[in-house]
Amino acid sequence: MEFRTSVIIGLLLVGLTMGTGLPVRGATCTGATYKSSAFDQEVTEFSPFDTIYLILDCTGLSSGEHTMHANWLHNQRGMIRSDSHTFTTEDGNKKGLYFWFKLSKKGPVASMLSNQDFHEQNFGDWTAEIYLDDARVVERGFNISD
Repeated sequence: MEFRTSVIIGLLLVGLTMGTGLPVRGATCTGATYKSSAFDQEVTEFSPFDTIYLILDCTGLSSGEHTMHANWLHNQRGMIRSDSHTFTTEDGNKKGLYFWFKLSKKGPVASMLSNQDFHEQNFGDWTAEIYLDDARVVERGFNISD
């Protein structure tokens, strides 16, 4: 059976400070995972029904066009999804960005026959790797369990 995901990428200005980031050409990015769009409590444990929000805060970006992409990696199955977004900044700007990820449910017949809404092989440990201009700036681990 094929694993399907729904990942939507957006650009969002946020005023949050999260974790420790790695510098890239003078830029520093930090990130955290949340299950609520209120982004009020960082979490790393999710149910398959949750939406996983990855909020990123970058400072010290050089002026010009940048590309940020997220790799969603299942720790046993490898890369499941990769998406990117291009944006433009001016010198010294602070940018907040977010990615979100949600497991797709099985189809109605498969769900009825298995009495499960999701494919079990998608449960377990995951890692989100975030790259800014091809340099890894954030890595966040999380778990999805039934």
